[in-house]
Amino acid sequence: MKPKKRIIALNIGLVALMIFSSVYLWIVGGRYTLHTRTFLGTDLLSESHVKISDESVLKFDRLYFDDEELVADFTAVGKGDATVNISYKIDDDEFHLTERKLSVNIFGTIIDHTEGNISFNGYEVVIYAIIALLAIMEIFMLWMFIDYWRKGDFSYPMVACGGLSIYFFILLAYIVYYIINNYMLSFSFFISLVTNAGIIMLMLLTPIMLLLSVLLAVSNVWLIRHEGFRPVNALGIVFAVLWAIGTVLTVGTNVLPIEWNISLYNKIILPLIYIIGYVECLFISTVVCSSLSVRYKPPYDRDYIIILGCSIRSDGSPTPLLKGRIDSAVEFEKKQYDKTGKHAIFVPSGGQGSDEVLSEGEAMEKYLLSVGIPANQIAREDKSLNTYQNMKLSKKVIDTHSGESDSKIAFATTNYHVFRGYILAKKLGFKAKGIAAKTKLYFFPNAFLREFIGLIVDQKLKHLIFILLTALFFVFLNTI
Repeated sequence: MKPKKRIIALNIGLVALMIFSSVYLWIVGGRYTLHTRTFLGTDLLSESHVKISDESVLKFDRLYFDDEELVADFTAVGKGDATVNISYKIDDDEFHLTERKLSVNIFGTIIDHTEGNISFNGYEVVIYAIIALLAIMEIFMLWMFIDYWRKGDFSYPMVACGGLSIYFFILLAYIVYYIINNYMLSFSFFISLVTNAGIIMLMLLTPIMLLLSVLLAVSNVWLIRHEGFRPVNALGIVFAVLWAIGTVLTVGTNVLPIEWNISLYNKIILPLIYIIGYVECLFISTVVCSSLSVRYKPPYDRDYIIILGCSIRSDGSPTPLLKGRIDSAVEFEKKQYDKTGKHAIFVPSGGQGSDEVLSEGEAMEKYLLSVGIPANQIAREDKSLNTYQNMKLSKKVIDTHSGESDSKIAFATTNYHVFRGYILAKKLGFKAKGIAAKTKLYFFPNAFLREFIGLIVDQKLKHLIFILLTALFFVFLNTI
């Protein structure tokens, strides 16, 4: 099934689920079965009495025993609040059993919110509908992630699917585990469960994020020592500090909620917990997707191989970094020819910098010729000044050289740069597969972080919508 059809199917399933649960709640919500948790014996039923403070809101239907528990049924009459008192008499003495605060909302649903313990008829179905919704989202996101991986379609949508898959899996696993091992007495128990699930998610993610943050900070120190200080080379240190502050404000403060203003905690800390959890899942997914993109082996059917440029030496020869990219492209092309008998055209791509004696594309072409690649197997691009232009102008060279626009393309670059190549190719509207060249490990963590920042910026509207929905959800819970 194609991605668009999957999204349509997902939306249909989610809408159907919400309609079903809404209709079911509308049908049964106008009645309420009040369980008193009192076991008197059937001989005292005739002596039990029910009083309603406002009969324009509720109507009492009947009082009966169910498994020896005294139970009362009510029907909604109009919107408003009412207090229900149930008592019984022995001789001339009246004994109070229970007092409940019930309300009827604008949808005609009777809600029992005595001492904040929210309950209503059909709440179990609402809970199962929410669980089913999480399960559908988890299956869909995981399915999409695996499909992207198998096809070698490394992209921001793949990262989002992977991050949401982690996010929904943790929430779903905790909620299902709790429900299996505990009886849900009311909807309040479920609300409390959802609240705790966010804390559990952060606690589970904390060791992974701690490791990644340490690696980021250490690699940045290493990077600065070897490559010099630039703001971009310190991104990992900044991220590690921000993550530590966020963890203290969420997981750290959760152990002492009593010292906090509880309303402030519910309105600010809980939404922040879920938002940070969401961001952490996206970051972990970025690391996973970037790593998978390096390990992915393109099929041996490529028509063209773009070699992404970088700086050259003062004498015009390739630097070890650039030489690694060229060698990896040559090695792939030779394997392709050995396996399929098909040659690929090399597209060395890179313009001339102000401090370079010739263009990077020309330097790479000379190197290719020196290792035995014939001139008719090289289509040089020598105008680009950055990676984006490398991909864009190389695609124009390929289209002109081939006379068509659907050539099968690969691109060769340093391993930490492969995922960036996939992203740019997708932005420019063509498909390409990455060939990774090895380099020093300290480049990797910063590359992960840069792609993560790119994901946040590129998909900022979608992330903002998710964050706003999360905040509104907790405002709703706090209002209840």
